[in-house]
Amino acid sequence: MAKVISCLLRRDAHDHLIYKIELDELNRLVKALGYEVAAKVVQTRPDPDNAYLFGRGKVGELAELAERYGVDKIFVYNVLTSKQKLNLIRRTGVDVLDRYELTLKIFEENAADSLSKLQIELAMLGKLFPYYKLQASIALKTERPFFRGMGEYAYHNKITQLRRRVAKIKRQIKKLKSQKVQRIRDRRDLGFKTVCISGYYNAGKTSLFNVLTGSRKPVSDQPFTTLSSKYQRRYFRGSSILFVDTIGFVIGLDPKLIESFELNLEDLKSSDLVLFLVDVSDPIDALSLKLRSGLDFLRSVGVRKDNTIVVLNKLDLVDHDELVETSSQLDPILKGYGWTWISSGERMRIPTLLKTIAKRLRGSRSN
Repeated sequence: MAKVISCLLRRDAHDHLIYKIELDELNRLVKALGYEVAAKVVQTRPDPDNAYLFGRGKVGELAELAERYGVDKIFVYNVLTSKQKLNLIRRTGVDVLDRYELTLKIFEENAADSLSKLQIELAMLGKLFPYYKLQASIALKTERPFFRGMGEYAYHNKITQLRRRVAKIKRQIKKLKSQKVQRIRDRRDLGFKTVCISGYYNAGKTSLFNVLTGSRKPVSDQPFTTLSSKYQRRYFRGSSILFVDTIGFVIGLDPKLIESFELNLEDLKSSDLVLFLVDVSDPIDALSLKLRSGLDFLRSVGVRKDNTIVVLNKLDLVDHDELVETSSQLDPILKGYGWTWISSGERMRIPTLLKTIAKRLRGSRSN
């Protein structure tokens, strides 16, 4: 198993908790790609270094650790600028990826359809295009004068090719988006109500989708196994409901990455009801952070509180006293939201959830 280093810049010296959750999340994603974390490095400084993100001394430490453990890559939780990425690669001698690129690599491994692959390529090009430009321009400046002409031609040709590819992908996605919006309108005209299942990876989204629809979609504890939305119709109490299982969240997911998956966002934004799942067996601090950031994200894309039900899943993994304590601590975050406990794996309280869904959808008809 290839070894890597995971690292994070903590900017708040008074943060004794969140950075640990973020670093743990990074390590879980790294391990999902099949790497072994040989060393973890954290530096605290109020402002990132423009050239390296980390201070020069810490960069030297990373270079020493990379040589000592013979690592293939260094993964950084913080999002790197092109300059920081290039300088870290040069200084440490190994490939360096931030959490944006790490997430895309996992996406890439799980992509099975052309739409997902298109969206992943667009997100990757958007992230790495400035890096390619910087890398090429530096190479061009360091060439000998005799070869400057050919190098400049190759540089501009490469940039032109990348721009054309980005433009082509955007045109394809725009066309697909137009088709999807039309399908959404058609469903509304036919009287369909749509319920979108969202939430963090490994919270049980696909498991719940299977329970609610009678489907048998593959369930995995690996992140981002659902990239393209899955749809299944169910008749319930005289109504035709379309359930949608969509892409999972991750702590600190970059907004630019979300924007690249705009077709998945259409499912969220157009739904009559969104079920937002979290794993209630998570430690309370991680659970609180996931709830806050996830609900903030839903609001940012236009999902209203009254169109959201928070579903605290995996009820079977916690005892009664833990539930009471958890609900007390989550109460300020859940204020204004409908919410419920369930276990999709053990099919606990599913009838209660279905009744809540039906009640909400009846209410949405009168809106």
